[in-house]
Amino acid sequence: MLPAALLEPSRLHVDGAPASGVPRAPGIHDVETRLADGRGARFTLSLPAKMPSAPPLVVVLHYAGQPTRFYGRPLLEQLFAPALAALDAVLVAPESLGGQWSDSANEAWVIGLLDAIVAAYGIDATRVALGGYSMGALGTWHLAAHYPERFAALVPIAGIPAGAIDAVQPAYMLASPGDELFDFARFDELAAQRRAAGYEVELARVPARGHYDVGGFRAALDAVAPWLAARWSRTR
Repeated sequence: MLPAALLEPSRLHVDGAPASGVPRAPGIHDVETRLADGRGARFTLSLPAKMPSAPPLVVVLHYAGQPTRFYGRPLLEQLFAPALAALDAVLVAPESLGGQWSDSANEAWVIGLLDAIVAAYGIDATRVALGGYSMGALGTWHLAAHYPERFAALVPIAGIPAGAIDAVQPAYMLASPGDELFDFARFDELAAQRRAAGYEVELARVPARGHYDVGGFRAALDAVAPWLAARWSRTR
């Protein structure tokens, strides 16, 4: 399937109703489309109050669990959209097709959706960031390594792979010493390794109560907007 076909009006439902095209009104929208095999695929979209002529884009990957409809919406609505509002960016949070973000089906879905959103909203393709929480953070590192030309910056939260990381993009990591699933020392180690190798990386030590305290990361995420703006300014 061509990426643009994902957003054909004949495939779309927006906010629960058939749509004549992608949303244009500011705010948060739930969108459903159909894949080439007939399966439904869903994502949540956040559009800025004032749409720039070539807006930046932030792709947000959700955490693990059995996805319910528009499973990525809380992460976008509660964390990323309010923290990044000053960027006037388009944000998109796909709902996984089941399994890990590194699965071939999910990989194709995310990249196809990314390309479709870039075309539909005239996104500045040099200002695309990728972020996610927990499983979404692991997916961030995976997709960034496999598609380095698609992403200019990374925002992985509360998740880090056990093995080597091949991504080359600037990264702003957020992690909590209270995380019971991921050892904070591993984040420290990775940050030091990447800096020593010449990569640009920030690590925010977040006082969240534990891995599942998603809201505990909200305040710390405010620092990401100026960090992204600074990186994106280099590409313009």
